[in-house]
Amino acid sequence: MTESELAAQEVRQELYSSIRRDASFEEKANDALTLGKRYLGVDNGHLTRTDQETNYWEVIASTDPADGQFPPGLELDLGTTYCRQTITAHSQIALHDAPKQGWADDPAFETHGLHCYHGTRLVVDGEPYGTVCFVAEDPRNEPFSDGEILFTELITRLLERELEREQHETKLTRQANLATVLNRVLRHNLRNDMSIIRGHTQLMAEKLEDDPSGDIALNQIDNLLKLSQKARDLNRIVTADYDRESTDIVALVKNVGETVTQENSSASVSINYNEEVTVDVSPSFAQAVEELIENAVKHSSETPTVTVTIESVRNAVEIQISDDGPGLADHEADVLKTGTETPLDHGSGLGLWISRWIVTNHNGSVEATDTEGGTTMTISVPRKSTTEFGRR
Repeated sequence: MTESELAAQEVRQELYSSIRRDASFEEKANDALTLGKRYLGVDNGHLTRTDQETNYWEVIASTDPADGQFPPGLELDLGTTYCRQTITAHSQIALHDAPKQGWADDPAFETHGLHCYHGTRLVVDGEPYGTVCFVAEDPRNEPFSDGEILFTELITRLLERELEREQHETKLTRQANLATVLNRVLRHNLRNDMSIIRGHTQLMAEKLEDDPSGDIALNQIDNLLKLSQKARDLNRIVTADYDRESTDIVALVKNVGETVTQENSSASVSINYNEEVTVDVSPSFAQAVEELIENAVKHSSETPTVTVTIESVRNAVEIQISDDGPGLADHEADVLKTGTETPLDHGSGLGLWISRWIVTNHNGSVEATDTEGGTTMTISVPRKSTTEFGRR
């Protein structure tokens, strides 16, 4: 290996190490540009943001200080820069001596007097973003070598990847923050306002006597209040970070069954099992079982009969919840299969979504099977945890 090849290998390793470290995009870009400047032997390296439609050019990152020729934040007319050619070129533009290479009359040379320029187009998410440039006032004695051209290409591609990742992370953070704010506002306002509306509706319903309109309105209000509570539960479950503990599943299911029957006096929930079963689960696992038993009760007859069977299988435990209802609606079955909902059906399968989310985060599954007498929902979870809940 020649001395120049060794130097190229070392600078590439230095570049990779810089990009891999835990730092902001600005820090990584400055490090990469500094390496490129040193390797090419030029005066400056900078990353730009360009817009052809508005003739816009701005330095995003630079090796120059604030009082340098091309400091961060500098804005110029794109038409006065070499970059106007770079962003439309199919390959890099490498000028070691601009006047001798036929660029003496170019607006960029006339404006800035840069004899040396090497520019590479930078593309983010398939769209032109800007350029990565290395410049010097004085010309070079020799053209840029293949190794130098490849190194600047490598810098650009790595910065593209980092910029895309930063933009995606920023977008996700904004969406998460917006969702959090909307969630808090809607949950708070919905519960408080609907409670007030329910109170006034109750008073009006009492005056309507035999008119069923009041009861219909009250039922719908109660459904909205329940939906608000499920949204609260969902937010709590998704944001929680629980460790799993060894849990008596039979006792857990019995407690859930008692809770459901207390809230639905006409329902009958029986528990079948052959042996005590212990599984590593988080505290939220009971919520998954409760949502499915409640769903079975809700979609059964006026006197619902639900049977829960707990069975140990190879390396796992199955909890089968069978009802005597008409079967699971297609859009609710899709929630269990895909974990998604449609704009027309969101909310109606929220309880099922909560169950699926909890169970899948236990490395388990939830499946629905139509039977002659109704529907059977089967939860299957490993007996021993392989990862911590909420950290997948």
